[in-house]
Amino acid sequence: MDDFNLDIHTFAGKSEGKTLTVLGAVHGNEHCGPQAINKLINLIKSGNIKITSGTLTVIPVCNPRAYKQNVRFTERNLNRFMYPKDNPVHYEDHLDNIICPVLDKTDYLLDLHSYSCQGDAFVFLSVMNQANIDFAKSLDVPRFIFGWGEAMKSNEDLVDKRQANGTTEYAREHGGVAVTLECGHHGNENNADVAFNAILGALKHLNIAEYSDNLLINGLPKDQKYNIRMKGAFLKLKQGDFVKKWKNMDFVKAGTVVARYDDGEELVMPADSYIVLPMYDPTIGDQWFFWGVEDPLGSEIN
Repeated sequence: MDDFNLDIHTFAGKSEGKTLTVLGAVHGNEHCGPQAINKLINLIKSGNIKITSGTLTVIPVCNPRAYKQNVRFTERNLNRFMYPKDNPVHYEDHLDNIICPVLDKTDYLLDLHSYSCQGDAFVFLSVMNQANIDFAKSLDVPRFIFGWGEAMKSNEDLVDKRQANGTTEYAREHGGVAVTLECGHHGNENNADVAFNAILGALKHLNIAEYSDNLLINGLPKDQKYNIRMKGAFLKLKQGDFVKKWKNMDFVKAGTVVARYDDGEELVMPADSYIVLPMYDPTIGDQWFFWGVEDPLGSEIN
């Protein structure tokens, strides 16, 4: 696999239908997507999964160079500043020009991720219309967090608001229904299984494929159900560290010091809320952690 050529597989059914795109390893140190997608490809080729209508497009590894190095990205976070580049500068800029045309043509996008802090699977859902809610529910993950883009853009330290544009934001801007599935901690033994079941659920929801239910992986743990609206984001602007090893969805009281810069400046939780996706070693200028609250407006997801 050449660093500037992505391995893209497209399977078309006999009849017209929806177009589903599934992405893996947008971040190179997140392996559950490639594992699940490659398993899916093998089952399609063996005839155990039959694409009957519409089109399925999968990209097992969206960031080959980062994947080879087992790092989140090499020169720029591929899941930020997502748009076609007339004059690509960074390595990931060149990848945008391959991935964006695929997203332009997709009706539904499932982007598979994992994360560095301890925790289990949840769905990032932003647009609260019925199509997005139904698609998210088809993935068989009972935990939802919504409002990522709004929370990111609300940060006053964000100089260029396009930093809040990732794969799903780009797909939505071009008419697609799009969700990110965070399959749990990088090291969770079951995160590739969570990803695989989610793909099967999406295929069934969109009537794209036929398969035996025996392919579904049973017994995956289901954590507590919740609907969280993200309210804000903290970027890491200089050297510092968390005051403790926060986990995803730790509840934090208002006024609690969450992190402290080396110069003594403290980052304080502004309200009683949940800490979302704390990153232990982000690059300067990238997000450090998010915060969110339980929101009855999310009850329509149930």
